[in-house]
Amino acid sequence: MDKDTALQEDNDSTENQEENSEVTTEEKSTNVSFSFFLYRLIAYADARRSVASFVIILFLVTFSDILFENFLFVPYVELVESLSGVHPGGFAELDVGFAPEVWQALLGMVLGTLILVISIASQSIPKLIDFYMRDIPSLLYIWFLIISGVHALIIKIYGEIGLVREPSRIFNTHFLLTICTIIAFPYVFYILRYTKPTNIINRIYNNNMDQIRALTSSRNRALAHIPKVVEYQQYTIFEALNQLDDILEFSSFKELKADIVHDMSVTLQNYIRLKRDIAPGFFKVSPKVRTDISFKTMVGQFGEMERNQSFYEQKCFRLLGNVYIRLLEHGEFDLSSMVAGEMANLGLTAIEEDNTELIDIIIIRFNTLLRFAIKHGVRNNEPRNLYNLGFYYGNFIRYLVEHKKTDHVKRCFMYLRIYGVEIFKHGSNSPAMYFIVDVIATEMKKVLEQIYHDDWDKEIQNGMLSEILQVDSPPDFNKEDLARGVLINNGVRVLQFGLALFYQREGMTDFVERIAKDVLDDLQALGEATFSQVIEMTSNRLLFSGPTFWEDTDRGNLNIYYTSDQDQIDGFKKRLYDLAETQLKTEMTQKYQLTEVELNLL
Repeated sequence: MDKDTALQEDNDSTENQEENSEVTTEEKSTNVSFSFFLYRLIAYADARRSVASFVIILFLVTFSDILFENFLFVPYVELVESLSGVHPGGFAELDVGFAPEVWQALLGMVLGTLILVISIASQSIPKLIDFYMRDIPSLLYIWFLIISGVHALIIKIYGEIGLVREPSRIFNTHFLLTICTIIAFPYVFYILRYTKPTNIINRIYNNNMDQIRALTSSRNRALAHIPKVVEYQQYTIFEALNQLDDILEFSSFKELKADIVHDMSVTLQNYIRLKRDIAPGFFKVSPKVRTDISFKTMVGQFGEMERNQSFYEQKCFRLLGNVYIRLLEHGEFDLSSMVAGEMANLGLTAIEEDNTELIDIIIIRFNTLLRFAIKHGVRNNEPRNLYNLGFYYGNFIRYLVEHKKTDHVKRCFMYLRIYGVEIFKHGSNSPAMYFIVDVIATEMKKVLEQIYHDDWDKEIQNGMLSEILQVDSPPDFNKEDLARGVLINNGVRVLQFGLALFYQREGMTDFVERIAKDVLDDLQALGEATFSQVIEMTSNRLLFSGPTFWEDTDRGNLNIYYTSDQDQIDGFKKRLYDLAETQLKTEMTQKYQLTEVELNLL
């Protein structure tokens, strides 16, 4: 009996759980259906804002007219009588023949101003009319003018056939006309401010951020399985980026371009932070995204974009890359530098969010920007863009170091070495490129010093030291230049010399020894006398160089060759000369079969 009772209780419990599960499923289905209906309603109204504004104003004017007639007309008449001290009597004889003409004049003034302002502003801001046609205050006010004018016309027509509605006459002439007239001039000033380029950009940015934040709402998460909803959402946030890019291409003002680049970057940074709260279904690449102009050459990468959920980031990076190319071609160094700086900020955001796939993408984008800048620099013998880009690439690598991204740091270090060697090869045709090799070596030197202070594994430090030692070659010179103390491309050796001084101060003898042996490679190419002269010139350069340069650059007047370890120079020179002496003795002994006594006599 007890077993039967227990079995019955288990069956009842199972049935209750099934019923509760069915109820929960039905509730979820109902919520999703309601959310979808609400979404469709909002989307319909949003896509047809002009029609929605017309319906709202028509309802508002009609309802207000009825409300005034039934509840406010008598109190208003009494108020007029008490304030004026006279009894005007009925308003049936009030002449409203002027009202339609006044409404027409007011509407003409406002529309004429709009057409003039928008026509002029459209010359520098493409698609401005599209922004205006979606501006809710403008649509509401224009429809308010039109419907109020029609309201006055209907009153006049009805009056001519003997259908007089006193409350409607008072409501139109005393209230609607007064309100619209008062608003007219502030509205004109509003439009003037609206068409200011910076305000347009802020509006696009704010609207786009509102749409991105809305993706994290429970309602939008519930709709993420509906392809049409996702496609519309993706199209909307893409369109905002395309609008900013169009304005940037047509604009000739640097401040405006800087605002657009910054807003693109901030938008993507915020998106990266919010990304974890967006439903996974949103990241499926929709047909509209596949046909976007930025992805015409990326047909085979859509699967990868869906896997790492990066289609929006790729869109932003493509736009920023195109902007960078245009700025290079137009010689706008400060703005191209800003693009590189924003890329470093995006990298920091990805690092803070621990988004490994996005970090990989940003590394690729940095390398791509380097390729663009190398082509431009070699063609024009112009190092400025590469100088700025190298600085920001170095900043990005240091962000990786701070967050212990060891593999990414090692990979970026390898890329710097590859590009440094390649740029050096271009130096014979574009001498300015030699300085960029020094810039790359400087960034590598900073990273090596940072990972030492952060106490990274010695084996990793040793491997990365090998990379910077490959970014060099024997100093280039001729006898006349050398006699005057001039070397053509000795900057990397100076930086390696400075790195050796740093390691010597820190007691890293094995690293100092490695750098010294690498410097000794120049002995074979230069010969003993010239090698000694080059070492003395390098030592003097480090000894007498201050922390600042005597000219200003995009990075200020910081001297990249400066070292604070000048007191270590003599010790390192002695080590170099001792190694050189040992090497020469070994070579002489092997070549001439000298005895130790004969060698000492030499």
